[in-house]
Amino acid sequence: MQRFGCLTARSVAALWVCAMTWGLTGCDGNGGGSDTVLLVGSAKRDITPSEATAPPDGQVYLGGYGLGPVRRSTGVLAPIFVRAFVVSNGSDVVAFAGSETQGAFAAYKTGAYGLVDIAAAVEAATAGRIPRTHVIIGSDHSHAGPDTTGVWGGLPDVYLQYLVDQTVGAITDALAALRPARVLVGTADATDLLRSQFNEPPNDLVDGELRVLVAEDADDGAASAVLINYAAHSTVMGSDNTLISADWPGVVAMDAERTLGVETAVVMLADCGRTQPNDGIFPGETDPQRLQSYADAVSERVREAVANLTEIRGSEIAVSQLFLRERFANPNVPFSVLDALVSRSAQPPWTEGDVVGTLVSAARIGNLLLAGMPGEGYPAIQFALEQQVPADEHFIFGLANDQLGYLIAPESGYPQVQAAFPDNDNALFNVGPAIGDHVMCTLLKATRAIGLPVGNDPEPCARWADEDNTLPF
Repeated sequence: MQRFGCLTARSVAALWVCAMTWGLTGCDGNGGGSDTVLLVGSAKRDITPSEATAPPDGQVYLGGYGLGPVRRSTGVLAPIFVRAFVVSNGSDVVAFAGSETQGAFAAYKTGAYGLVDIAAAVEAATAGRIPRTHVIIGSDHSHAGPDTTGVWGGLPDVYLQYLVDQTVGAITDALAALRPARVLVGTADATDLLRSQFNEPPNDLVDGELRVLVAEDADDGAASAVLINYAAHSTVMGSDNTLISADWPGVVAMDAERTLGVETAVVMLADCGRTQPNDGIFPGETDPQRLQSYADAVSERVREAVANLTEIRGSEIAVSQLFLRERFANPNVPFSVLDALVSRSAQPPWTEGDVVGTLVSAARIGNLLLAGMPGEGYPAIQFALEQQVPADEHFIFGLANDQLGYLIAPESGYPQVQAAFPDNDNALFNVGPAIGDHVMCTLLKATRAIGLPVGNDPEPCARWADEDNTLPF
């Protein structure tokens, strides 16, 4: 039988009939039924540094603790991957990818290694089937992962190019693996597994909802792919660790792949700003033991979410990517110092004087909202989306398509964060007091652009209401 990627000719024909008749809604993959059928594919590629990919010896600097090149890897606790999850309704396509690294930039000083470069390469590799604006790439922000920022020693260009190639490969592999599937969403309360770094309002609440998106094969109902969204910082492996790992997201992904019988489970970090794993309550005498204990607890909530799935409504796929500019206003470090420290591009549109440019993305799959923000967003951003947008569920992806550090929100909570400096680093790795609110308001604009209803903007949004968010590239 002729095959189209991983689609049989029969399945493609059935989907074509459904698309002509129902716009893919009301199809079961065999030309009838009442379920919504989409096309879903997933794939993963290894990005573990080696002598070949990160010469001369495969040891790289790990990012996330302290400052400067103080933590060079001494081995590998577990392989790390970039994982991709691609969804299509037969005409439109959106691609999500999670990279098990510290957090990457939209563009780099030394070459075309940025996340926008990867998105452009995906567009080229798929002959436009996946537009660059329909690619949302996040990082799991592992503090046991390679330092993709340059703050903690950086990475050789050859390894940055390897990350580009493997990320493009994972997304195009997932596109080739598209097959008819029912898409379902589930949640579980995992608040008790988290803690905030601040105990007073408005910075005391955490986003404890663990969200899953599950694709079930349209023919046999078996799970074929899963995307997991949760807010814990990837810091179970402490500052003394020098073994490469994806921290809890990697362990949880492998558990989901094993227990659900899928080849790829994608973990996309959520609104992790000031949100740490409540890992002190889990047993273990060593970092790897504590990591396993914490990941086991998260995996239990994943299974709980998967046991309570609801099919999504609708099959529309739309994406809006917008550009915003924020003047650097961090009182703790001069812009010139921070700009020199990081590997992020210093050229327009990413840096113009002391103004930083960055991206936000809003995507919809049916009546789901999936938002991407360029850093470690505070939970207030997610809470605003939940309050203002009556979607069936709200996924939010942190460190997506750029990494601007902490996106502190609301701005009214900034003095509390600043008062904790220098013992707490949230006010150090931060563009300015208003960046979180600015990102939140721009996400609401992007959500309107994809046709989801949005309530009246919160008061802070008035200052950016007339901002030109057109992409400058």
